[in-house]
Amino acid sequence: MKKIIISTVIVLAAIATFALNETLSSKANSEPLPLPAFNIRVMQYGGTSPQVDAQVKYMVGGSTVFTGTTNSNGWCYTTLATDTYNVYVYYPAQPNDGQSGSLLGYYHDSNDNETIVLGPNY
Repeated sequence: MKKIIISTVIVLAAIATFALNETLSSKANSEPLPLPAFNIRVMQYGGTSPQVDAQVKYMVGGSTVFTGTTNSNGWCYTTLATDTYNVYVYYPAQPNDGQSGSLLGYYHDSNDNETIVLGPNY
């Protein structure tokens, strides 16, 4: 009888351990990690002053994945998945742009803060 009770306790402990591990594992896998920040600061031609209201386009493989506008400090804030990006900035926004700049082939995989300086008027 002692063997049956000990065996039952061991089986129940194993079942409880398995159930706990499955619960923890499924909970850990169900909550995705937050995406890393990919912030761009746009500076006016010459690089000394931030550019307000510049258009910022983040592209992957020819497709636009995010478009934003710079704030009063020249920053455009976003979070994006890990990938290689081409980032284009225009001032004023397209189609009336007269200045532009870019950051090409940038591999984004962590919190990034980058600066793009606009070129001269064209």
